[in-house]
Amino acid sequence: MLERAIEHRLALIDSEHQCAVRLFNGFTEGCAALVVDLYADAVVFHNYADPPERGELLVETAVQTVQRMLPWLRSGLLKTRAGESDQHRRGIQLFGDSLPRRIREHGVWYALDLTLHQDCSLYLDTRNLRTWAQEQLAGMSVLNAFAYTGSFGVAALGGGAKRAVQLDRNRRYLDLGRASYALNGF
Repeated sequence: MLERAIEHRLALIDSEHQCAVRLFNGFTEGCAALVVDLYADAVVFHNYADPPERGELLVETAVQTVQRMLPWLRSGLLKTRAGESDQHRRGIQLFGDSLPRRIREHGVWYALDLTLHQDCSLYLDTRNLRTWAQEQLAGMSVLNAFAYTGSFGVAALGGGAKRAVQLDRNRRYLDLGRASYALNGF
């Protein structure tokens, strides 16, 4: 299933390896214990098995498959949703020595911190929403309440929004939004 999913998504991967793509969504593709995401030249394996040990062989096989199909990958991270520690939920590096700090989507840069917490700091399943924001909010003022890392506001500004106000209770998340602004010269 993973091989087939990656083959179908190869056209979404840019030659500079700057994009972010959900390579496999096990919840909708027949294996709810696994999600595999690509962020630039890094792959993130999400083990949703509970208990996590049930997903270990699955993750091991996925790592081998992804490395074989995408040999240019520089790093891999494993996030275990039901992990025994915060570090397991935030991510254990499986291979490579560094993780990317940014990706580019539809001409807009987004700052990343893949180990910020159990999520990867950029929700790949809201890609279409970010595209919509770029296409529909030119000239408008945008309020992004519960902004998390501010990707919606960054997308709006990338599409020509006049202003974006980002609100979140967690300054660390908003700092990533601020880094995205700097990457784009906003």
